[in-house]
Amino acid sequence: MKHENKTLIFSGGGTGGHIYPAISVADFLKKSDENINIIFVGTKDGLEAKIVPEAGYKIEFIEVKGLKRQLTVKNVEVLIKFLKGLKQAKKILKRYKPATVFVTGGYVSLPVAFAAKSLGIKIILHEQNAFPGLATRIISRFCDKVLISFEESRKYFKKSKDIILTGNPIRLEILNYNQSQAKREIGVEGKTTVLIVGGSRGAENLNSAAIRLAKSFEGNRDVHFILSTGEKKFDDAKSYAKQLNALTNISLYPYIMEMPKYLAAADIVVSRGGAIAISEITALGKPSIIVPSPYVVNNHQEYNARALERQGACFVLLENELEEDKLKILVERLIYDKELYTSMQKKSKNLGRPDATENIAKIIREYIK
Repeated sequence: MKHENKTLIFSGGGTGGHIYPAISVADFLKKSDENINIIFVGTKDGLEAKIVPEAGYKIEFIEVKGLKRQLTVKNVEVLIKFLKGLKQAKKILKRYKPATVFVTGGYVSLPVAFAAKSLGIKIILHEQNAFPGLATRIISRFCDKVLISFEESRKYFKKSKDIILTGNPIRLEILNYNQSQAKREIGVEGKTTVLIVGGSRGAENLNSAAIRLAKSFEGNRDVHFILSTGEKKFDDAKSYAKQLNALTNISLYPYIMEMPKYLAAADIVVSRGGAIAISEITALGKPSIIVPSPYVVNNHQEYNARALERQGACFVLLENELEEDKLKILVERLIYDKELYTSMQKKSKNLGRPDATENIAKIIREYIK
């Protein structure tokens, strides 16, 4: 009797946006079949070197560097590293003989995908953002399936034959809480709760704007603000809040460990425009104000945010607009205009794909033989 090949290679890294979706899918696959063997391939310099082992998965390392977008002599070094990484990736794939390779972007995924192609191994590509990264645009030309998270990104994959809109994999625990339970557990029962998150590293301008916003609502005991400042920006944010005497209706945290619970409790979310954040917000159908980071490659966060805005599922506020009163105006509209709130809630929910993780896992399972 022929045994199924249940070994899979996952690759993607550099940032959490490429790693966490892959881990979500890996967790779902392992939960459905403990005999599935998943090995990650990454670099020692990327966040995957820390995140993947902490998630309980084995990781193999290759040497590769990101391509410089300008013509520069450093790209010669990048090419040499790429060829070395390609050789290392081939060696890893020959050792594990995976049923398929699942890549989620980042420059580390390029040599892994090229190695898989040269060895005749099927490749499934997942793109998290509305505007695809360079690595995924290259891989899409020769991979077997392209899985997208936003309908808007389909136009960038014109040479791909098999494109499936799956959405972004999200943490399964995101769906575990109902709102009243979550509000009760974090002590905001009966209050309109505004959750403000500037990403894992925080965002100084957003922190300051959030504190001024809370100060402007201090006479309204029915509204409470929760701000995740980022660990390195917590002290400055707390100092600014004390300076404004604005601590009565805002809770400040350096980092929110139980984000699924806090997201569930929120009535309104103010967030950066990362693909994971947007996917979790829409999976729960939360009205939101997205403040895209202007410091990311290809301005992809604004592309993500505009995709929601076009469907009426969020407001978009640019970083340079935070100094004005626009954040307060938008929050007030969502609090006091119930018709607008309900409409945005429905549109957000319609864009959400809470079953994305399961659907991606099913597609990968089709390649296990």
